[in-house]
Amino acid sequence: MATVGSLLLAEREKLGISTAKAARDLVVKEEIITAIENGQYQLLPEPAFVKGIIRSYGQYLNLDVKHLLALYRREFDEALYPNKRLVLETPKKPKFTSGRLVNLTFLLIIIAFVIYIIFQYLSILQAPKLKVTNPQDDLTTTIPVVQVIGQTEKETTISIDGQLVPVDAEGNFSYQLKLNDGQNIIEIIASTKLSPKSKVTKIVRLSR
Repeated sequence: MATVGSLLLAEREKLGISTAKAARDLVVKEEIITAIENGQYQLLPEPAFVKGIIRSYGQYLNLDVKHLLALYRREFDEALYPNKRLVLETPKKPKFTSGRLVNLTFLLIIIAFVIYIIFQYLSILQAPKLKVTNPQDDLTTTIPVVQVIGQTEKETTISIDGQLVPVDAEGNFSYQLKLNDGQNIIEIIASTKLSPKSKVTKIVRLSR
């Protein structure tokens, strides 16, 4: 005796359509197609869902839908499964609306702004880099002047023993300092707005 599943299976194979293609075209899981063709209605959701799939599948294969539904009612007694739970579900396609795109864009802007604020805050807390390459540490010299040479970050103010020193675009600075007899303690200070200061101390002895 012909069944819903046997008619659908025979027609599908006759048309050379795989279960995977049928499931893709009908936007359902392949397991649902297989269950219907095998008459495994107990694995499927509620009867209303199954009837809808049989109707769509029958139309897809150009079969008599009314005949298929009549066979289903004869094969499957709904009274035996009064409280069926959903076993197999149709795959849901993700919905990506313009509203969600706007919300996502707004969220990314907020995240970028927060990262920028954190970066700026951390930069304020850091003292500027300061490197003094000349004079050497604990230098003794007979020359009454010394060239103080170093490098710092851009937009940093340099002072040497309280005297402001120009800094070029690359952060380089150079200053000729007059020495006193004996020990000279030279303080090089780098500072920026709102940030802690960096200080390097050099000791130079003038011996004549």
